[in-house]
Amino acid sequence: MTLSPLPAATRHRVLGPGGLTLVCSSALFVSSLDVTVVNVALPAFRTQLGAGPAQLQWIVDAYTLTLAVLLLLGGALGDRLGRRALFRAGLTLFGSGSLGCALAPGPDALIGVRVLQACGAALLQPNALSTITSSIGDPRQRARAIGVWAGVFGLAAAVGPLVGGLLIDAAGWRWIFLINLPVVAAALLFSLRLPETRGTAPRPLDFPGISLAALAVFGLTYLLIEGSHTGYTAPVPLSAGVLACLSAGAFILAERRRAHPLFPLSLLQHRGFTAATSIAVLAFAILAGFLFTSSLYWQQVRHDSALSTGLALLPATFGIAVVSPVTGRLIHRLGARALLIAAGAALTTAAALLIAAASGHAYLPYAAGYLVLGTGFGLANPPITNTAINGLPARQAGVASALATTSRQIGNTLGVAVLASVATRHAHGPDPADLRACWTIALTAALAITAIAISTPRTPRLRPVGAP
Repeated sequence: MTLSPLPAATRHRVLGPGGLTLVCSSALFVSSLDVTVVNVALPAFRTQLGAGPAQLQWIVDAYTLTLAVLLLLGGALGDRLGRRALFRAGLTLFGSGSLGCALAPGPDALIGVRVLQACGAALLQPNALSTITSSIGDPRQRARAIGVWAGVFGLAAAVGPLVGGLLIDAAGWRWIFLINLPVVAAALLFSLRLPETRGTAPRPLDFPGISLAALAVFGLTYLLIEGSHTGYTAPVPLSAGVLACLSAGAFILAERRRAHPLFPLSLLQHRGFTAATSIAVLAFAILAGFLFTSSLYWQQVRHDSALSTGLALLPATFGIAVVSPVTGRLIHRLGARALLIAAGAALTTAAALLIAAASGHAYLPYAAGYLVLGTGFGLANPPITNTAINGLPARQAGVASALATTSRQIGNTLGVAVLASVATRHAHGPDPADLRACWTIALTAALAITAIAISTPRTPRLRPVGAP
């Protein structure tokens, strides 16, 4: 990829590496924050908007599902049309969606504008990262910028519940969306000074692949969410499941025949890639299900405020924020495989602690489980991209990295679809039996992460990759 030439009159206005990183990372922060910040607002959506259990799940999943489906398309369009242009378009859509969320009169309207928000995030996130990697020529400055990018990604996931709690208690739930607007406005202003870059050889767009993948993931998510409330054999959820199966089969057939597929099926032959994407789905499913379930528990069962809920979850978010950057620096010393095994062991321990904590009311057992869970997630997330691309030829490394990022969002979507379906069975919130069921599902996923990590090829002294 090469930097597109700029008119001489505008060259002096281009931001330096620090400013460029700040603009791109600030946009990533707010668009990633909106994955987790809504969890502490769920009880407010229920009481103030009249959202039902399934609608609560869709308020979270409408964003992550749309983001998962459109991330690859957003990056491909940037390669063709210009990354700055798509970054600015993404900011505009995300800001419009944020304003729409804040003004939403009901749960269905909120779900709809969450989709618009996610469309913006799917345009701005990949093009912001590509702008960093293609515009900063000095290897050390580029590595530092990617490290900041990765840190912001983890920070947004970590502080979401606390930021949400502060805003909800101080000003109301609508402010978790309004807070995005000044950041978006500033990023739009300074993005005029970003360089315009394009891919030197953009891949053909795979609209059939994108459409079939979207139908498959949507059908599965709909089956899991709606089926848990109306019955999996009810006509509509069952039809969604059939749609998911047919779309998945058609996707495989279509991708096998395309010269430039959305998902090169040959990647499945690389153990590192399949292990990394599987771990990404499972780890992010655990985190997303944990945040949804725990937010409901502390507010609806324990009757805590939104801020108190954010503080209750602080051990988990603290673990993520502290361990993630340390893990990123340890990858090249210990190897990704060792860190993923440690992550699986930590997440397994955390789930076991939370199963035990669910039988009582003392906070310390929960805090211990939360801290270990945050530590495990902090160990799991950074090595995923390294594992996904290790040993792949350069022509496949980019798409493998993008698919690893997509797998994270699919994990977020499925985690809410599965664990939240258990947590919302009772109107008063998850009871001890519900919590134990949720953490048992998480325990199973954590054990699977451990087993997959053990089977992952050894990759000692990997070069760190900072992309989230």
